[in-house]
Amino acid sequence: MPKFGMRTRIILLFIIVSIGGLILLNNVFQNKHDSIHDSLAKMELSSQLREIKLHSKQDSLKAEALMKDFNSTKAVVNIALGNSRIVTSVVLLLIIVISTTVFIFAICRISKPLKELKHATEQIRQGDFSVHLPETGISEMRELKNSFNVMSRELETTQTRLLVAEKEMIWKDLSRILAHEIKNPLTPIQLVVQRLEERLESDCEGIKELLPESISIISQEIENLQLLAQDFSNYAKVNQPNFEELNPALSIREIVKSYVQNYQIKLELSDKLVIRFDKTHFYQVITNILQNAIDASETDNTIDIHLYKERSYAVLCIKDQGKGIESKDLPRIFEPYFSKKSKGTGLGLALVKRLCDANNAIIRVKSKPDEGSEFTLIMDDVAT
Repeated sequence: MPKFGMRTRIILLFIIVSIGGLILLNNVFQNKHDSIHDSLAKMELSSQLREIKLHSKQDSLKAEALMKDFNSTKAVVNIALGNSRIVTSVVLLLIIVISTTVFIFAICRISKPLKELKHATEQIRQGDFSVHLPETGISEMRELKNSFNVMSRELETTQTRLLVAEKEMIWKDLSRILAHEIKNPLTPIQLVVQRLEERLESDCEGIKELLPESISIISQEIENLQLLAQDFSNYAKVNQPNFEELNPALSIREIVKSYVQNYQIKLELSDKLVIRFDKTHFYQVITNILQNAIDASETDNTIDIHLYKERSYAVLCIKDQGKGIESKDLPRIFEPYFSKKSKGTGLGLALVKRLCDANNAIIRVKSKPDEGSEFTLIMDDVAT
């Protein structure tokens, strides 16, 4: 059953009521005409004829003339009644047509600004606060448009202020985190340099004994700084994905090659699945989740990677036997800069979430303290 808008329903109701009124009024006129016609049909000349004494030929002629005049008048009245009926119907029809036209025009004139207002509201809902309506139409509509424009300008101003405040807050948080993360590797470097300076002053020859260890510490901390810079860079430059069809099982086997020599990784992968994913993004997602599992696990713990088909989806589960995550921390693990590890920026899992969203994939996590964590990645299987 088709759905009619409010304007259409009002117009239909008006037409129905008008046609009903036309029919009712026409019936009233018709009844009046019929009543007059019946009255004429019942009219008699007996009273007038009785006054005429038909004793002569002149009397007969007079009666005959009277009858002819009566019949002629009756015929004229009948014709007038017929014409009146036609004229009445035409006039009523013109009235209904004109009133309907005027009504539709008025409705259209009112509904057009309402359509403009609806369209502008949709733009506001989508975040475009720069929309402005021309303040035209009837006085009430002009007032409504003026109120809308005032609201739009206020929202635009508020949005601008919020964006500025948000950027300032992001920069403050970023500065705080960078300062904290950079301070961690700089402290041991500073201590090593101080030791070398002290030894250089007291025992110049014995400084050679400290050099290998000192160089190793400095190199390690420089590597940590490089990893820190890479984490921030990766999180900042998530671009639009370049979708291509991938065999996830093959890609996962390639990724874990560099890990299996040092860690216990058990693979259970279905080779029949095909997904649409950015290849680089897929590598980043798997390596970040896998590295997170390794960091949370002991050296001899096994990490299970299971890839299987469920309905029309490819489901990837990466499960570790590590320390697990507290239930109060689970809702925050995909937030930028949130981390419970002694090292790291807290951007790894945040990057995973951004990449999954960009590639239309779903990431979920289940975890309990001392029981490990399980990350589940749900992707469309395009092989079905």
